[in-house]
Amino acid sequence: MEYKELRQIDVSKYTEKKNGLTYLSWAWAVDQLLLADPKAHWFYPEYQRWGNGTVMVFCTVVANDIARTAQLPVMDYRNKAISEPDAFAINTAMQRCLAKAIALHGLGLYIYNGEDVPPDLQEDITQTPKVSNIPAPAKAVEKAKVTKTAGKPGEWQITVMDTDDAKGWLEALKAGVDALLSLATHADDVANIFKNNRVVFDKAKAMDEKFYSEMMAEFSKTKATLTKGK
Repeated sequence: MEYKELRQIDVSKYTEKKNGLTYLSWAWAVDQLLLADPKAHWFYPEYQRWGNGTVMVFCTVVANDIARTAQLPVMDYRNKAISEPDAFAINTAMQRCLAKAIALHGLGLYIYNGEDVPPDLQEDITQTPKVSNIPAPAKAVEKAKVTKTAGKPGEWQITVMDTDDAKGWLEALKAGVDALLSLATHADDVANIFKNNRVVFDKAKAMDEKFYSEMMAEFSKTKATLTKGK
């Protein structure tokens, strides 16, 4: 598995956010890297200490016979460089730098660009199916409306009525997502569903990040299934 395939993997279930930064689990990244290339290996060049006592660590990952090096300052919980860091802080930075170096080979690279899903889900799509006014499942029909029209504003659109019931709103959104994903016949359809409903997805993420991650995983799963079915 090379760069093109690695960059399409959804890593959202294996990340955590701390003070505005997203970190990918280095252990999971290593596991995926070795599955993609059993001969992959890595090493840490000597770190650099600056005049103010802060430290920059480096990691070089060799995969598919290509070596790529990442660097990372040793930081505290506020994402500020530490002066005179101890061994624990340096070790933590080295592991995070390993995940970053693996990302240079494609795996999870999109999170360093501030994106929530792999870039292939956000591409501009020009082809759309010629079907319209597809109703949502019965359990959500009063709270969520989905439409699927060709060449018009609102295609592959989910509209969820505002409510003070956050759980009910999320359930209605999921019902709408499930309805549209079940109608998707091509990977492009999945990309359209995501792109055209980014506003409600952003709202869902702000309300419940776990729910949002699970929903994005369904997007990736559906897209992968449709891609294999080409």
